Amino acid sequence: MISLIHGFSTSHGDPFVCAFAEKLLAHITRPFYEMLRHWIYDGELSDPFQEFFVVEPEFRPSTDPRRIATSVWEDKYKLDDNMVPSIITQEFAKKVFLIGKSLNFIRYGCGDSGWVEAYSKETSKELRYGDTASLETSIDEAYKSTMARLIHLMDEKFKLFDHLHALKKYLLLGQGDFIALLMESLASNLDRPANSQYRHNLTAQLEHAIRASNAQYDSPDVLRRLDARMLELSHGEIGWDCFTLEYKIDAPVDVVITPWGSTQYLKVFNFLWRVKRVEFALGSIWRRCMTGARGVLGAVDDKVGADWKRARCAMAEMIHFVNQLQYYILFEVIEASWDQLQIEISKPGCTLDDLIEAHTNYLNSITHKGLLGSTSSLKKDPSTGKEEGFLTQLHSILKIMLAYKDVVDGLYSFSVAEFTRRQELSAKIENRTAQGRWGVSEHDSILSSRRSTADNNNLDTGSDDHMLPSLCGRLTELSAEFRSRLNILLGDLAYQPDVDMRFLGVVMNFNDVYEPVRRRRVPASSSREKEKEKERLRRKAAAANAVAAGNGSRSAGASTAGGEA
Repeated sequence: MISLIHGFSTSHGDPFVCAFAEKLLAHITRPFYEMLRHWIYDGELSDPFQEFFVVEPEFRPSTDPRRIATSVWEDKYKLDDNMVPSIITQEFAKKVFLIGKSLNFIRYGCGDSGWVEAYSKETSKELRYGDTASLETSIDEAYKSTMARLIHLMDEKFKLFDHLHALKKYLLLGQGDFIALLMESLASNLDRPANSQYRHNLTAQLEHAIRASNAQYDSPDVLRRLDARMLELSHGEIGWDCFTLEYKIDAPVDVVITPWGSTQYLKVFNFLWRVKRVEFALGSIWRRCMTGARGVLGAVDDKVGADWKRARCAMAEMIHFVNQLQYYILFEVIEASWDQLQIEISKPGCTLDDLIEAHTNYLNSITHKGLLGSTSSLKKDPSTGKEEGFLTQLHSILKIMLAYKDVVDGLYSFSVAEFTRRQELSAKIENRTAQGRWGVSEHDSILSSRRSTADNNNLDTGSDDHMLPSLCGRLTELSAEFRSRLNILLGDLAYQPDVDMRFLGVVMNFNDVYEPVRRRRVPASSSREKEKEKERLRRKAAAANAVAAGNGSRSAGASTAGGEA
């Protein structure tokens, strides 16, 4: 009705009708402006007959995983564009809607009804038609006041930005000394099967890592939210596969850091934790080898020196790969995305909607550029014929590197056993020399050989004759597989639209030692068409074979009847 009469007052050709419609508007808009006043000063919707452009829909659980638990902010009230009268613009209506929604959230979501009531008494004024300048001024003032108060509450009272920083430090591995201590203290526990892990052990090691690192200087409220737990267990998994850190979020902060957001943080943490575990394992075996090269390994260099040289070269490649991958994700992806988030949330006039959008973009950027959620990277593996994303490829490469580390452990144990055997033989020779006898007897050689075989059998790798070739063959096989998969990964990275992802491939292959292999992406529709085409050709071939078999049987019968072979 307001829009209809407003149309007469602005576009009717008869001056009398225009003046009459203008006079009517001053009276019939009173209920509308009263509802508007309640909404922008009290945050309350007073609309018994559903005449206002702000509506309160029936509550329905959101199906979008990104919006679960944000219904208080996003779903409690809606803006009905069809109900906006022509006396105000759509932009003006959106600003009015955001003001009232913010006041309502401050009152009920943040528990600050006292400020809302004081604000309403101080700024509330009568609104009426025709006083456009006063109305716009009131709306602008109300908008600035409510937005500033809401952001202030989220920052000062509920520590939203502190929680975002804590998530970056602990779940995105920004606190390096804490993560290093945690991994070192948990290493012996997590090597055991997952079903033998106990929560009190994990939390005790977490507390130790906090007390021994700079994390101890964080606020107690942040530290009490940090927890260590195990994910769902699967048969045959060890503690490394199931361990995760968790950061608990309460209302109303969960409006920004939603359950979907918490899941994304856990996904990134689990991937970074796996990469960190590989770095920790390779670093440990590398230090062991470098230390042993000046002692045990140097004494048996004539037998295993060439094998250790090849093993160290392959380990150097793997360590370079892990370091570059970590650098890319932690600095090129997470730090760059964090800087962009800081820019967005520090803009003047930033609203809660802007915070939610900036945080969602931040997580999407991390998961996409961090090779975790790039759907465009699905390509067919030529060896298996299955579609693989970047995450699957990286997990395969990390698994190969852990297997390589285990085999290098076996080579080290073999070298130690060989060193021990030689030491015992040398001691026996010295003992016999002291007794006036020279060399060793045939009996001593047999005992030494048996002892060496027994030591090697304890390594579960067979006798001396077969153990070393088996280890070397396994090392060569894993090294070749690592290079093959890395070539495929580099080939996929080279053709990514994102510059940072292409840069990752460049730094991993800066000296062109690898030969990237490009795989073509096979769309789902074309793959289905190919399957149909294969099925059609298979049926056609089967029919042709059946016809050929029938012709063959007839010709064979005729030949037999004619007496031909």
